[in-house]
Amino acid sequence: MSSLAFSVLPHPVPASANLTASTVSIPDSEVDRLRTLLRLSPIPQPNVWNSRDDGSFGIPRNELLDLVDYWGKDYDWRKWEAKLNAIPQYNISVTDDDSKSYKINFFALFSKNPSAIPILFLHGWPGSVVEYLPILQKLQGDYSPDTLPYHIIVPHHIGYPFSDAPPLDKEFAHSDNARLMSKMMHSLGFNTTGYVAQGGDFGGWTAPVIANIDSSCKLVHMNMLNIMPPAGEDVEAGLKEGRYSPDEVAAFGRLAEFSKTGTAFIQLDGTRPASAGYLVGTNPVALLAWVGDKMIQWSEIAPERDLILTNVALYWFTRSYPTSIYVHRMAFENPELLMAGWEEIKTPLGYSCFKKDLVTAPERWIQQAEQVKWYRMHEKGGHFPALEEPDALWKDVQEFIGKFWDKTG
Repeated sequence: MSSLAFSVLPHPVPASANLTASTVSIPDSEVDRLRTLLRLSPIPQPNVWNSRDDGSFGIPRNELLDLVDYWGKDYDWRKWEAKLNAIPQYNISVTDDDSKSYKINFFALFSKNPSAIPILFLHGWPGSVVEYLPILQKLQGDYSPDTLPYHIIVPHHIGYPFSDAPPLDKEFAHSDNARLMSKMMHSLGFNTTGYVAQGGDFGGWTAPVIANIDSSCKLVHMNMLNIMPPAGEDVEAGLKEGRYSPDEVAAFGRLAEFSKTGTAFIQLDGTRPASAGYLVGTNPVALLAWVGDKMIQWSEIAPERDLILTNVALYWFTRSYPTSIYVHRMAFENPELLMAGWEEIKTPLGYSCFKKDLVTAPERWIQQAEQVKWYRMHEKGGHFPALEEPDALWKDVQEFIGKFWDKTG
């Protein structure tokens, strides 16, 4: 097993789980191939859409040219591979209810503190473990294995980098992913202590489903929550009558604009997922243009370019983009089902609302949502708070756990 600090597992793991230490190790030939493709891939000539500097039609051409040039010449993959490998990583085999086994890749910081509380951090789309890298690095610096008060588990979802792909013979949903994550936590022994699930976007849709099917999941924290208006509230009339604050009006405007111009990925992935896989997953420039666009446009302040490129590189090196988009089938066909998890939750739910996220509800709506037992509003941050505001997100998770963990029994 790994010799890194924070790598000593707190519980025995059954042999059937086939737990093994893992590292990120991309062959030189793959790195060279990436650079060759970046050099040879043509970028369309300027046009009225890709010349827009505001990114309203996608990454501006000049910005894409700069990113591609940097990625192919100056970006140091080995440096970032080493950063990832400074964190203990594992592969574990989880057997589903139909007897099919799946490999799940996860990063972890295991504590030697017998009272440590396990936290399952679940990334979103189009993210990866890279989203939580700042928090993982912070905890490595702030604690030792003896003093860390938590066990931190950060998996790649099924279909995402280094984890197995969904099955070939049937559709796969976020609820299937949730079931496998629950089984993984049981294999790691955390059913004996209970654990917390945290996430946003795809991770936020998954976390409450885990709590609904697994009583060992005692708390759920989300950083994206689709809250509907309270019964009887007419939003359109309220806007006309000036009943909402300027920030709330701006949030409604962002959501309306996103619904109008920002959901092409749901339309494409939801109706032509095979074509989407070919279009985006077979060329690194296309992948960067598509995924990078989301990371830039959905953030209040874009992540540093090395983080964007490292996230995109994980998708590229693992060829996992085409298998990561299954959740958009459901987002297209049955979006209400994605929200049903948190609406049906009985487990205490905490919520961190970052002002510039794609979906933010008026604070009054949050207060009236009986499922939400704790919340905090943030003046800064967008859709990727673990990257944009890691200290704020981590503080929220700690405070929420501190208030409710001992009450869960």
